[in-house]
Amino acid sequence: MRNTLMKVLSSAALLSAIAVPAVSAETATTPFSDIAGSYAKDAINELVEKGIVNGKGDGKFDPTGKIERQDFAIILAKALGLDVSSTPTSPTFSDVPSDSYAYASVEAAVKAGLIKGQGNGTFGTGSNLSRQDMAVLFVRALGVDAQGKGSILKFSDASSISDYAKDAVAVAVGFGLFNGGTDGKFDPKGGAAREEVALVASRFFDAKEIIDSQTPPSQPDPAPTTPPEPAKPATPTPPATSVPSSSGGSSNSGGGSNGNNGGSTPSQPETSAPAVTLVSSSPLNIGDPILFRSSKEGDVYVVPYDTNPTSKADLEALSYYIKESVLSANQSIQIGTYQLPVGEYKLYVVDSDGRMSAPSSKVVLQDNPKIALTNEGESFFHLGKEGAVLKNFFNTGTPSRTNRNINDWIQVKWHGKSLDIIYNSTQHNFKVFEDDNRVGTLEVSSESSVISIEPTEDGLHIRPTEEANETIKADLQFTLKSYSREEETQQELGHVDLPIHFDFTAPTVTEATYQDGELTVKVDQELYQVEGSPISIRISYSPSGQFGMNDVFFLQDEEFGVSLSEDHRLFTIKITESALNVLPFSETGKFRLIISGLRDETGNQSEEETYDVNISNLDPDPISEGE
Repeated sequence: MRNTLMKVLSSAALLSAIAVPAVSAETATTPFSDIAGSYAKDAINELVEKGIVNGKGDGKFDPTGKIERQDFAIILAKALGLDVSSTPTSPTFSDVPSDSYAYASVEAAVKAGLIKGQGNGTFGTGSNLSRQDMAVLFVRALGVDAQGKGSILKFSDASSISDYAKDAVAVAVGFGLFNGGTDGKFDPKGGAAREEVALVASRFFDAKEIIDSQTPPSQPDPAPTTPPEPAKPATPTPPATSVPSSSGGSSNSGGGSNGNNGGSTPSQPETSAPAVTLVSSSPLNIGDPILFRSSKEGDVYVVPYDTNPTSKADLEALSYYIKESVLSANQSIQIGTYQLPVGEYKLYVVDSDGRMSAPSSKVVLQDNPKIALTNEGESFFHLGKEGAVLKNFFNTGTPSRTNRNINDWIQVKWHGKSLDIIYNSTQHNFKVFEDDNRVGTLEVSSESSVISIEPTEDGLHIRPTEEANETIKADLQFTLKSYSREEETQQELGHVDLPIHFDFTAPTVTEATYQDGELTVKVDQELYQVEGSPISIRISYSPSGQFGMNDVFFLQDEEFGVSLSEDHRLFTIKITESALNVLPFSETGKFRLIISGLRDETGNQSEEETYDVNISNLDPDPISEGE
């Protein structure tokens, strides 16, 4: 098995499935001064060269800025080459008047069936484009069948995806236009950033080019070059019970009356069998979808190529096959291949009356290693002042913020499954295993001077150097190499870059209020309090609101409890009833909170801060006073 795998790995070195743009970051021209650190730099350059996107003035693109719906309509119209020269006399949407700069593009997209608005006569001008709506529009532009695909979504927030968008999101993910986040979420209603739109648009061009270039006409042209169609008499003759011609008289002489009597007899009778056309190129890697078109609705069967079924019963009598429903005719449809072994296959379509198509052309499925970056190009490795240890975890629960699981960012896949990645403490890299067989080595490096990589006993400590700041962007490089005890030189099989974003800002309290024995504290970041590092809080109370030495009451740790809320941007401090009973409450009274140890996602920890909180019931909107 290992030798076979190594041959596959070696032969597939240039085919490792990493979505890298055709123009490298080193050679691409950069018309904008603010995209050097963007993960979508090459995609932005590509779309600029095609005249599809523009900057925002002053030589800037604003890669992380949000994009509004009307601006995306312009990008969509340019990307598809829609006709923007002819516009309707009256606007389709009340918020896109005829004098709007986006009017022609929005109307062109409406005419093309891509944009339908928000259902209340408005388009949503000025609103940020959401990720789920971007998926819907791009999938419509691809012209593929999305119906029913939403059921395969695996994101933990799939229930938050709107019903109208679920099928399109599933197809967009299947075509590689989108990925989820490292937390397993899709974030459907999150606003799409300008750099993200550029990256997805670039991937859209790749997908559309493949579909368009490999899709023959779904049916032969009914009038190829000469109108009379002299060769048609040889086609199957309708039986005597077929629908009679409305032209009257016998149609038995000459055999050429079919199809030439002004449409009196259907050119394709209902008794015709479906036709299936393969859209995907071959060979495919296991796990890649097979794309095809069917002339009719029904069921598609993927069967071994060396079988010769002649009926639906024959198909379902085979030892193994894949079957899925075809819900739309003459559209590109995909069917998964994860459950199939290496081999040669073909497709049949059976319509609702049991008529079976001729077989498609051959589909070859092969093994091929894939090194894939989870949420590639759309996710970042956030790094705080303390840095983080990159390691592997197996059934150890949720890692702390300073211990990162390499499997959250990098996956090495072979024939459709993720392989095990285990830290090698002697060589300071990661060993890649398929079951018990070591098949590769994953090395981690960085060319950025703002990053240092230090080996530890159980992982690599990724630290920011003194040169790092929150405006600088850097990358971690992951390189997959082949492995064999006999090999002196390991062959490189794949490479991915993981963007790093620095975050050196600790959480801070934005508001603190009191009501009915409970203090509520809001912060500006999500809190990640790890075991052994609780929030440090000291509480005192002054009935006069003046924190002198004479009238201040200090609460002991056992006189209050702290609870973190579900959204992690808020926590509560509940004072015990016994403590409340001894505090002399008054309308001028205040609590003073001295808080430290607030930790964010990257491990940044807040210093000591002081907040005074009014308790007056006469004040309907108590405020906090930070010192």
